[in-house]
Amino acid sequence: MNAVRSTLALVMLALTACATRAQAVPPVYAVLFTHIEDNTPAGTLGSTQSRQNYLLYRNALISMGNLSHSSGIPWSLQPDWKVLQAALRYEDATLTVNTNGKNVLRFLKEDLGVAIDAHSHENGGYNYTDVAHLLDSLGVGGTTVIGGHIWDPSLTQFQEWDRYRVPVAGLKFPNAVWRGDILMGSGTPNHVNDPVVSGVWRPRDRDHYFEDDPTGNILAIGQYKGSLGDIAELRNLYRTGQVPVDVMLTESIHIRPATLIAAGGITAIADTVIAPMIAMRDSGAALPTDFTQLVQTWRTAFGSRAYLYPAQAVTGVGSSLSRGWMLGPCTPTPTVGDVMIAYSVPRATRIRIAIFDVLGRQRSLLLEEAQLPGRHAVRWNARGLESGVYFVRLQAASTARGGAAVLSRRIVIAR
Repeated sequence: MNAVRSTLALVMLALTACATRAQAVPPVYAVLFTHIEDNTPAGTLGSTQSRQNYLLYRNALISMGNLSHSSGIPWSLQPDWKVLQAALRYEDATLTVNTNGKNVLRFLKEDLGVAIDAHSHENGGYNYTDVAHLLDSLGVGGTTVIGGHIWDPSLTQFQEWDRYRVPVAGLKFPNAVWRGDILMGSGTPNHVNDPVVSGVWRPRDRDHYFEDDPTGNILAIGQYKGSLGDIAELRNLYRTGQVPVDVMLTESIHIRPATLIAAGGITAIADTVIAPMIAMRDSGAALPTDFTQLVQTWRTAFGSRAYLYPAQAVTGVGSSLSRGWMLGPCTPTPTVGDVMIAYSVPRATRIRIAIFDVLGRQRSLLLEEAQLPGRHAVRWNARGLESGVYFVRLQAASTARGGAAVLSRRIVIAR
């Protein structure tokens, strides 16, 4: 009898331990956000077309804000320059009658709890500081989120995120000063070959973006693949021990403006985004949040422990997750014909090198074969392709001892 009791006690202890471990698995921290790009609203500011388009987006934003507020699922709005200028121009007493006498952005933030951050492509003679200044003018400034940026210094569109290590003056408003310190949406032009990363870290410098610097004063938040379905995949990394439970995993999901203004768009968002997010929140699988609160939680609940998880590997220059690999230089670029592409391989493995256009279409396969460690080069004959921007991408197979590597470089054909 005593033996049976001892066995039962051991079983109960094991079950309790399993339950404790299951409870210790943290949720994936997920942010729903919307970028309002700088072509919105369409039309010249002050024109009838512009005002009508502004009203279309205004109504959609209010509906989305109400949906977020009523469901308890946070939503972040990141507007660019033009729509903020439109708000300053068009928000008058005839409009604000349905927003408690406030401009629509103040109403979204103060009455519906929407997080509002600066977003900018900085290609119209203004910068993030100017956008932050407009947010201040509308009474909704205050966050330090840099809402989307081009991270890769090898690209001409690189936005020099590192200049925000210190306060930066505006270009349109030189008396305005702002310092951003939270990077989200580390992307590429047209989102071709975006890095697939989950986690929070402090980029070391522009050439070592995916290396954590414990002394760094700017944080980056990985967007991963940008889909609700990825949350279960990330959570399983905790359960299987591939990722330790004392680090944060992240996911950012873009609710596109085109969906907001489409007929039935808000209903579709409620059914396909908000309802599943509520279920994942209630089950403990996900914790919906905004970027500012996510960073606060990272500091308090995770002790500011930096971590990056790659789906295959981080794409980029100087990546700590693909240490020892090298792609480039590619010479000459711009080119009118042949390009010599240098690369280094730290271990024997099978690699693939291909050329893609800006739409992500493969245009040429240069090699796909086993390689020995060392420096190599391959020639690309670009004579049959039209002028424009292309990307050379090196992919290496993963092994039990080393992760996969995915690196890319920009090449320009100019004739």
